[in-house]
Amino acid sequence: MENKTQSIDYKAMSLNDLVQSLTTLIEGKPIQEIKEQASIIRSSFYYQYNEQLEAAKSLFIQDGGNEIDFEYSQPIQTEFKSLWKSYVEKKNNFYRKLSMELEDNLVKREDIIASIKTLVDQGEVSKTYQEFQQLMSDWKGIGAVTSDKYQETWGNYHLYVEQYYDLLHINSDLRAIDFKYNLEAKQKIITHAKSLLSHTDPQHAFNELQMLHKVWKEETGPVAKEFREIIWEEFSTLSNEINRRRALMLEELKAEEENNLAQKLIKINEITSFDFSKNKSFGDWKKSIEIFDILKKEFLSIGKVPKNKNKMIWDTFKEATRAFNTAKNQYFKEVKASQSKAVLAKKALIEEAKVWKDSEHFDEATEVYKRIQSSWKKIGFVPRKQADQLWKEFRGICDAYFERLNTVKKDGTLEEQENFKNKETFLLKIENEEINVDNYKEFLKDWLDLGSVPSQKNKIDQDILNAITHKMVFLEENIDRDFIEYQLKMSYLFAIDSKKLGTEYNHLRTDIDRFTKDLKQLENNLGFFSNSKKSNPLLERAMASIELEKNKLQLAKKKMKYLKSLQ
Repeated sequence: MENKTQSIDYKAMSLNDLVQSLTTLIEGKPIQEIKEQASIIRSSFYYQYNEQLEAAKSLFIQDGGNEIDFEYSQPIQTEFKSLWKSYVEKKNNFYRKLSMELEDNLVKREDIIASIKTLVDQGEVSKTYQEFQQLMSDWKGIGAVTSDKYQETWGNYHLYVEQYYDLLHINSDLRAIDFKYNLEAKQKIITHAKSLLSHTDPQHAFNELQMLHKVWKEETGPVAKEFREIIWEEFSTLSNEINRRRALMLEELKAEEENNLAQKLIKINEITSFDFSKNKSFGDWKKSIEIFDILKKEFLSIGKVPKNKNKMIWDTFKEATRAFNTAKNQYFKEVKASQSKAVLAKKALIEEAKVWKDSEHFDEATEVYKRIQSSWKKIGFVPRKQADQLWKEFRGICDAYFERLNTVKKDGTLEEQENFKNKETFLLKIENEEINVDNYKEFLKDWLDLGSVPSQKNKIDQDILNAITHKMVFLEENIDRDFIEYQLKMSYLFAIDSKKLGTEYNHLRTDIDRFTKDLKQLENNLGFFSNSKKSNPLLERAMASIELEKNKLQLAKKKMKYLKSLQ
């Protein structure tokens, strides 16, 4: 046996379904009968809605939003609020109207009681019987009165009805007619009660039975003595069976609710035992939130529990979820702080990029841009919406600079273009001049003084190097040949990329240290020849090695000095 009303699990419904369910109740059932269901629908609606609101707020904060600026609304909430307002208005109107009707019914009932009392006082039953029947009929048509007046009015009514019947027994014909009419009315009640035995909803049958008892008690009079006990026994037996079926249904519901209670306690234990202590990243929390939401939905999908346990189970459920929600909110609060810090760091890099965007010091500016681009990649997570906006601005600045840099590299600055023309003139001059060890330094100085040219045109420097080298006249006994060639090479290197001189400088320092160390070792080795003759071949070879290392060291130092003059 199923109770359809109690089997509906509103907590498992979607927001749209809850709105539709409340609409159906308001439109399809008496407003006074849906209070409990309407309250459950409302609590279920706002539980789900608040869950969605919290999820939206977490996502808003995660994306870098300020909690103060958070706003959230859905058309479904507006629709529900409007629907609930109409329900409250209908309910208030109903009870306002009911209150007025109850007062009006009380006046009508008291008038009928007074009229029957007057008939009793007259004692003329043969003349007043029709009026008495009409008054009884009118009584049946009057609605309910307030509960505090019910017993009083019903007692007074039956008091004077019985007194009238006491007078009526004098007229057996009228009494027989009345008994027959009452018997037929009670038999109809019994027939209706029999039909309730086959009804699928025991609660509905029970509710109907209460109405039948009210009619039996208030709206039908006595029957002949020989039928009185028989007809009551039949109705009583039917009533007992209907009550038994309802009691059985309530026992089944109670067992089901107790089972639901046990299941909900198990699910609460699962929620309480859910381990999220190892969560470190957003991915960890995302996975935990998904699992935790499943646990909550499973809890909410379990049916009703005993009414006296409902508050306890709900409070326990909220307590079980509190630890998780607190830790989750704390994590996202820290994430928000970290994201805010990352946003500020990226904005600082954007400002720095703006400062260098129009710089004419391209070597220095390019190094700055390489550094800030590298720093950008190392900054922590920023919500996608802000990240896209910041990246678009940062990339626009960088692209603008490097586009300008590429244009400069391709065409060169006005100064570099002028330097190129001057180097072309200088190249023609070299071809018509004699270059030797006495004047080559002047040519090198003039070459270096001409400055740099556009990178795509730096072949002119290779042509100048080749021309000077070709025109250079070396004497066979010139011991500085290596140094002169080195000067030419370094002058060319300085002309095309002065940064490479730093690498050469480091190489020279290494060579000087090595030559110094080797020379010292060779000089220390002379101690082995302290008693040797000067004509000793080994001594001569050692002295030659020392001389060679000295020359190497001297040349390296000259190169170092020349490099310093270029820098």
